[in-house]
Amino acid sequence: MAAWFTVYSPRPLSHVTAADVTAFLTGPRVDWYTLAEGFGIEDEAVVERAVVALRVAPAAGARGEWFAVRYRPAESRPLVVYLWSEPARVRQELAEAAENYLDGRRGRGVNQVRAALTSIAEVAAIELGGSQLGDMGLVIAGQVAEHLAGAGGGVIRDTGDEWWVVRQGVPKLLLGRA
Repeated sequence: MAAWFTVYSPRPLSHVTAADVTAFLTGPRVDWYTLAEGFGIEDEAVVERAVVALRVAPAAGARGEWFAVRYRPAESRPLVVYLWSEPARVRQELAEAAENYLDGRRGRGVNQVRAALTSIAEVAAIELGGSQLGDMGLVIAGQVAEHLAGAGGGVIRDTGDEWWVVRQGVPKLLLGRA
């Protein structure tokens, strides 16, 4: 079963390259050991193997595949990053978000998310397989989502259906689970 991080961006993201994502993921701002601990991964060897194997490459796909992020052996499933720019697809993603995650909810966080979704230009999504939810895939996918949200000024819906915004490189929870 797949899980998703979805980034709703008011600014286009199509200028972001695989090299940009790689530079962010391998740069000094990402403390993989601390992030992994936050997800219950305390074995430093597990973190090191994933970081050493970390590769981001353009993906050539007909369904909007944008990047493939590899952090395990080549025969393993990568994280797949999609980018949807077509207005009809963006409207579809926004309608699904409203219907599945916001309808019937009230409060400041819901209002903040609804306001953020009023002017979305593109939607990016990181797809994880079931096995990736229990390893460094979840940690890496979260960092990719944060980078894209920061680049586009957008909001993130994470795999637990919580909504986040990234301000000055720091994620801030807007809306928790229903």
